[in-house]
Amino acid sequence: MDLDDVFVVDAVTHSYNQTEENFRVPGSAQQVAEIGASLEADMPEGYARTRESFLGDWDPEDTANTLFRESQTDYTVMHPQSITVFHDGLTAEEKVRELTGRYPSRVDALASIDAVGLDDPQADLTRQVEAFDPHGVKVYPSYWETDGTHHKFKMDDPEVAFPLWEHCLDLGLDVVAVHKAFPFGAVPMDSYEVGDVEEAAASFPELTFEIVHGGLTFGEETGWQIARHPNVYVNLELTLTELITTPESFEDTMQELLYGGGKRALEKILWGTGAPHFHPQLLLERFWEYDFPEMESFSGSFQITQEDKKKILGENFAEAHNLDLDDLESAQAGDEFDGVEMAEEPWSTTDFEVA
Repeated sequence: MDLDDVFVVDAVTHSYNQTEENFRVPGSAQQVAEIGASLEADMPEGYARTRESFLGDWDPEDTANTLFRESQTDYTVMHPQSITVFHDGLTAEEKVRELTGRYPSRVDALASIDAVGLDDPQADLTRQVEAFDPHGVKVYPSYWETDGTHHKFKMDDPEVAFPLWEHCLDLGLDVVAVHKAFPFGAVPMDSYEVGDVEEAAASFPELTFEIVHGGLTFGEETGWQIARHPNVYVNLELTLTELITTPESFEDTMQELLYGGGKRALEKILWGTGAPHFHPQLLLERFWEYDFPEMESFSGSFQITQEDKKKILGENFAEAHNLDLDDLESAQAGDEFDGVEMAEEPWSTTDFEVA
């Protein structure tokens, strides 16, 4: 099987604004930006951008070109962000609305809600659904006031979270994606743990709960959740970075994620690059070509095959997000990116500057 024969869905992409003018809580925003810049500096030659370029205000068109002109990605879900140390959350809603409107056959979206800082998060979710028709919502476990005060959000909070999940159902939304495992700088780690997801998932079986950055930390706990809860999935955004920087660590991460559920747990893993935080083609090629060792699980050993990789690259997404890959592919016939020859050089179709 060739990667060209696989319909690739990137379950999370962005378009950052990391300029100082966008820092709402400067100290904390600087920490978030520096974490990303450090990861960028570890990319191979040709794939690392200059510090100034990475820390700029990204044009959403660069996100589309990176995905659809420079990689074998066919479809994406773009996430606006509600990281409250930034004025626009880091990825502005307007950028997401721009791309979903311009490329409806290629770009879908989630909403993003500050569940703690907003006076009426349900009303804002309704507004976003009416504005750009997202099919789910993204939430974050950390929220800041302008004085730097930090608040935590738990997925199983009966007073804050559960009314929001009920409202998701009322609005016909299917997916709740939550940032976990990767803390935003010097903040308490407990809200980035995954234990609060399972009660939410058990209480709202009609919703899919997507653990973003799953396995980067708390891998074994996350693995047992996807083994036990049919509506809990793992999104590999940031986790995939290990494929580039420390491949053996990525093997260990996958082992932890798959130990509880074994071969069947491979159907609960979603491809997500966070592009253009990282170049999607670099990650695609490394993953497709990577020769995983025999994996061990509670139910015995197994191999990760190309058929399994095909599931991770798109088929699992369709199941988790209640979408049909054949319908998505058919809708792309004759669109702007149909039949476009992939650019040979990374970042060559964008305004990003290579280091």
